[in-house]
Amino acid sequence: MITRKVKNYDACARRLVPMLAGAVLIGLILVISRCAVSNEWELTSPNTTQTGKKPDDKPWTSHEKAVNSVTFSPDAKALVSGNDNGIVLWDLASMKVIGEPLVGHRGVVWSVAFSPDGKMLASGGADGIIILWDTTGMKTKGMPMTGHEGWVVCVSFSTDGKILASCGADGLIILWDVASMKSIGEPLIGHSEPVEGVAFSPDGKVLASCGVDGNVILWDIEDMKQIGKPLTGHKMWVESVAFSPVGKILASGSDDATIILWDVESKKPIGEPLTGHKNAVESVVFSPDGKLLASCSMDKTVILWSVVDRKPIGVLTGHTESVESIAFSPDGKLLASGSEDGTIILWDVASQKPIAVPLTIGNDD
Repeated sequence: MITRKVKNYDACARRLVPMLAGAVLIGLILVISRCAVSNEWELTSPNTTQTGKKPDDKPWTSHEKAVNSVTFSPDAKALVSGNDNGIVLWDLASMKVIGEPLVGHRGVVWSVAFSPDGKMLASGGADGIIILWDTTGMKTKGMPMTGHEGWVVCVSFSTDGKILASCGADGLIILWDVASMKSIGEPLIGHSEPVEGVAFSPDGKVLASCGVDGNVILWDIEDMKQIGKPLTGHKMWVESVAFSPVGKILASGSDDATIILWDVESKKPIGEPLTGHKNAVESVVFSPDGKLLASCSMDKTVILWSVVDRKPIGVLTGHTESVESIAFSPDGKLLASGSEDGTIILWDVASQKPIAVPLTIGNDD
């Protein structure tokens, strides 16, 4: 059984149950898929009728359970979040949720990602499947993509939107042709344990992956082969990887509470690891201009770092449980953070304060 250092039993159970149930769920989904008559699944109509609420300073609380992933649409008009029950869409202009949650996965949604043109949304879940959503009508595109055994923990589009990478509990990385929704060649195998994260370089030629084995691996996408030896330096699980906008730096965040900045060309660490978090680092992401790095942690905080100075410039506090996911808006002015406390906080990056008009619905009705 896979174990990890967590702050309590609930946190551990939330991560491990999907893996144990994955095989059973996949079997059920395959049966359902074969019985389906249509190639398109109808979803709840994305109406914009909302529950009236006055603006306040509380985090968004549409989620009843952990918010595992957040991402902004490329046009900055929407924010999408994945949680233990489904996918929620938020309109950033009105600060209101759009329609009902998108339901397609059977269980936890671990990861959501927009295609670069914003026309598609990909999601990966504990049911072992990947769903592509047409963002125009918010309907599924074709049938779910299957190939993993166990949960799919991360999905990521290439910069041209033609390839989708997925990884998960089976230790595999699968590259998918987005147009045909078919896998490209054989899965990439290099990690000895579950793979926690994948990210494409800005030029789309390299894929970075990280996992429970504590390693970071770089892959040549054209040849579909590992580039050199794994990057080693972390002492525990590596949860997240992210390329800088120009692709010269790779950041990795680990359960050892550190972040390592790697020189992509030399494949060597740039200085000493960044330290500041008091518990596992769950996600790392660069700002669009590459000047800032944001990290979030099980210590309930988000830290903003100066990439040049390699020092923290602010610690954002407000969540009451582990912060699982973070994302910068396309213009870099906002930062979204999703937490196990079931909330999303939107932060003004300049002031390092939550924005003044968050939405409060769902549990607060």
